Amino acid sequence: MKFFMLCMTLLPLVGCAPTRYKPLCPPTVHYTAQEERQAADELRAHPDLHELPAMMRDYGNERREMWAGMH
Repeated sequence: MKFFMLCMTLLPLVGCAPTRYKPLCPPTVHYTAQEERQAADELRAHPDLHELPAMMRDYGNERREMWAGMH
């Protein structure tokens, strides 16, 4: 009986607590087709770059996976 009374006393207090949700994934950054073409042109203009193109591919894959998980 004490447990029941405790629950009935606390229920109104808990029901008024605001619920805050934090997104699991950060928002994705959207680029226009023109921005993507310009970035690709800039990367192609520097054939001595090796790591940056690989990092950009990894970033693109992560964006696609996050975007697919959000929808």
